[in-house]
Amino acid sequence: MASVGTSLSQLNRLREITAVVARHGFGEWAERARLFETLELRRPPSPTDAEATGPAVRTTGRRLRLALTELGPTFVKLGQVLSTRADMLPQDIVRELGELQDQVDPLPFEDVRRQVESGLGRTLEEAFAHFDPKPLAS
Repeated sequence: MASVGTSLSQLNRLREITAVVARHGFGEWAERARLFETLELRRPPSPTDAEATGPAVRTTGRRLRLALTELGPTFVKLGQVLSTRADMLPQDIVRELGELQDQVDPLPFEDVRRQVESGLGRTLEEAFAHFDPKPLAS
């Protein structure tokens, strides 16, 4: 059974995901899932006509890529996997998600260290003879 702290952490992460999704123009998804109501979040305003037709207009694929990037490594990995599925997604989305293959900044090593050590329950030095802080890929 999950602890209250874990449940609260998961609820906060769901709130964060919902806010990011809405901010990148996918609020309708969260609205249909009744997440704004359930999570007691305020629905962000829709873009104005000027924003929707101006030079900063972003395609669905780009908005999706930016949202996945903002949500972190697990979501970036999901986008990378989806970018290989031209049989499932429109070509413009596949092309945009393809940028996640080689145009993603690596996580700072201290963030990686914290995550790995948390998962292992011990320090990198205790767990490995050598752990190279330089990433091989993002």
